Amino acid sequence: MKNGKERIFAAAFAVLAALLLGLAGLALRPARVNYGAVWGPYRAEPADSLDYLYLGSSYAYCDVNPALVYDASGLTGYVLAGPEQTLSQTYYYLKEALRTQSPQAVILEASALHFARYQSYTQINVGYMPFSRNKLAAIFRASEPELRTGLLFELYFYHDRWKQVSPGDVLDTFAPDRTDLLKGYTAVDGLASGLEDGPFRRPTQEEDLYQENLAWLGKILTLCEQEGILPLVVFHPTYSRFAPQVYTQIAADVAALSPSALCLDWSGDFASAGLDPLTHLYDAGHLNRAGAARFSAWLGVYLTRDAGLTPRPQTAENTAAWRQAADVWKAS
Repeated sequence: MKNGKERIFAAAFAVLAALLLGLAGLALRPARVNYGAVWGPYRAEPADSLDYLYLGSSYAYCDVNPALVYDASGLTGYVLAGPEQTLSQTYYYLKEALRTQSPQAVILEASALHFARYQSYTQINVGYMPFSRNKLAAIFRASEPELRTGLLFELYFYHDRWKQVSPGDVLDTFAPDRTDLLKGYTAVDGLASGLEDGPFRRPTQEEDLYQENLAWLGKILTLCEQEGILPLVVFHPTYSRFAPQVYTQIAADVAALSPSALCLDWSGDFASAGLDPLTHLYDAGHLNRAGAARFSAWLGVYLTRDAGLTPRPQTAENTAAWRQAADVWKAS
């Protein structure tokens, strides 16, 4: 009997210690409000209120302003992207996102088809996911092995920040999630320089790695099919492009994976959205604030007119919140 009580006490102590370490790691972790991997405001969106989800890399969160998509179309959406987000990480993002939303469409900015297996931002992309079985799967299947300790126990990554964190920061960390006006978007201001020699050629990965990434894309498309979601695989207007045959191959591979998916190569099409590379690029890859505003307005029209999305009914409160977000961005 004594040994049994000791084992129970030891197990309870281990659980309590793990919980306290987890809370300490969260308290010391920097707040994340922009530049991708923004989960707090996403989780605060009313359940089943979003018409689309936008996934991908920084090309997604710098180029797409959901408030201005809404202004042009009435569609509600969120950019749940991350810096250099790999397709394996994107798959688990989508699985986690679908726990609270039932979008009509998932739009995937697909430059990650030619990313390496691991890019530079796993600590951010996976670390900021809500704790769930999807995060655990991402830690063990979409993250570098050497980062797993810190992803499981964030105090390992952030223990040296204790002097930088104020009581107010701690209170903010554990405060209820709140929606914001960004909806996952990050505005970048400035004009690209050195474009006179562009567009520039983006490198591709070796075939075996491309096929591995393609397999993860297949899992994303299959999940969309299972949930009755229209998938759009897209490439944004950019001065950092793959060779034309790369886009042709990707379109064929997407069609083979999912005949219902739309594969849309806008990489060389600035004119349709009224974009000017010299005015609307922040750098060779990303649109600046003015470019994102134009692209987002054009995207809203495309999604309703050409992709067939229809705004779902919203509560008066949520309609007012989206209208406010659109008005703020239109005035900025």
